Amino acid sequence: MTSRDFCFWLQGYFELRESSHQGPIGEVQAQRIRDHLNLVFKHEIDPSMGPPAHQAELNEAHAGVPKHMRPGSDPTIRC
Repeated sequence: MTSRDFCFWLQGYFELRESSHQGPIGEVQAQRIRDHLNLVFKHEIDPSMGPPAHQAELNEAHAGVPKHMRPGSDPTIRC
C-alpha cells in the first residue's frame, strides 16, 4: 500500500465508521494508525523538506529552544 493509498483508506475508514454509528476507535487501532502515519512522515514527507543540513535545522527547532529565539539567529519554525 502506498502512502497515498493509506490516506485514502484512512479517510474511507473514518467515513464508514461515522456512517455506521460505531463508537470511537480502540487504543490498538489508534496506535497502528499513528505508527503508519509516522512511516509516511519519515519516508515521504520529511525527505521532501530539503537536504540533510536543512532537516537537521528543522529537527533542532523541536529539540529545545527554537533557533529563532536564540540571539543572532534567523527565524526557522517547522510546522
